[in-house]
Amino acid sequence: MHPLPTTESRWTAGLFLGFFGLLMAGWFTLIAAFHFPDILRESPQARFDLFLKHQGVIVPAYYAMSLTAALQAFMAVALYRLVRKDGLLDMAALAAGVMAGIFQMLGFFRWIILIPALGDALSSGRMPADAVYALEKFANTYLGMTVGEHMGTLFAALWLVLVAVRLLRDALWGRALAVLALGSGVALLIASLENLVPAFAFIGSLTAALWGLYLTWVLLMAVSLLTRKSLHWAWWVLGAVFYAGNVVPAFF
Repeated sequence: MHPLPTTESRWTAGLFLGFFGLLMAGWFTLIAAFHFPDILRESPQARFDLFLKHQGVIVPAYYAMSLTAALQAFMAVALYRLVRKDGLLDMAALAAGVMAGIFQMLGFFRWIILIPALGDALSSGRMPADAVYALEKFANTYLGMTVGEHMGTLFAALWLVLVAVRLLRDALWGRALAVLALGSGVALLIASLENLVPAFAFIGSLTAALWGLYLTWVLLMAVSLLTRKSLHWAWWVLGAVFYAGNVVPAFF
């Protein structure tokens, strides 16, 4: 692998690592405090009860997740700068990556302002419980399932597939990273189908396995950007260990 522009490659690696670190921190915090992501499939009352109990932890965790959505857009721009050939493929990848970040941020941000406001209204008695639960269910269905989970995940999948095609055409990166990007894109495409039709509801139990591929690619891509050479086999072993360590516990 030939050297990349040092400044741009390191800044891009920093964006990837920031995304990776914030998402891991937010994800595991929400798992511990909010029974994430299963709680999103529970009743509005169950979500509010748990949210109000751990609001001081849940809101910052979702803010961290919102920042990862912003970084998703910046990652798309930075990677475009590095791999572009000024063709339609690169522009489409850039647009898909930026839109994925926007959709994901809209989904996450309801937990930072809207849901706390509804929680305050419920706790103070300013709004009847039925009205609060109805508004939360609407927000969870539209902003969460439709905008964030379906559209955000769908465009992230499209970004990964288009990036994979570019990487496959460019010997600079090595074929393995391109194949992992393609596999990650297919995995996220499958994940985006969960809320599309009731028959795909079982996909929710595969969330960690499907998103885990994407996080593994992000980590290995960051290493590749920092080292500016083809990844040593030890990094692939580390990636496999990371994937297994995060995915296997989700099935127990």
